[in-house]
Amino acid sequence: APSLRNFSKLAMGKGGMVTDETEEREVTAGDQADINAFSRLNVNLHDLQDDLKEKKDILVNLQDASNEVMMILDDTQPVKMAVGEAYADVSQEEATERIDAMVEETEEAVALLESQVKGVQEKMRELKGRLSLKFGSNINLEEDD
Repeated sequence: APSLRNFSKLAMGKGGMVTDETEEREVTAGDQADINAFSRLNVNLHDLQDDLKEKKDILVNLQDASNEVMMILDDTQPVKMAVGEAYADVSQEEATERIDAMVEETEEAVALLESQVKGVQEKMRELKGRLSLKFGSNINLEEDD
């Protein structure tokens, strides 16, 4: 059996074999399917994380808007709310209700995205464990930052 020092010398050889001087490991179709699945999950994870950041930014903006509406001293003063690309005057009560509904909807979306991120990360850990078990440090499943 090769020592741990020999693993650093591994390279992809002919016919899809991971080789060093002392041991060959064939990259099977199942291994390649796992590598491809890991790659797809990694792309999916980044998309989910981008969506999650976007939703969290929206949530912060909505909470700021809610605070601004609450700070208006005159309860009879209408609030300008964006409706598409136009602004409409609405009562403070209606503005608060709409903002609260949007906050609730966005919080639900954040919770769903966080759940999806955890699910993808768990699948990636499983695949990484299986691939690392077979290929050790010869397979790089870490991201370059």
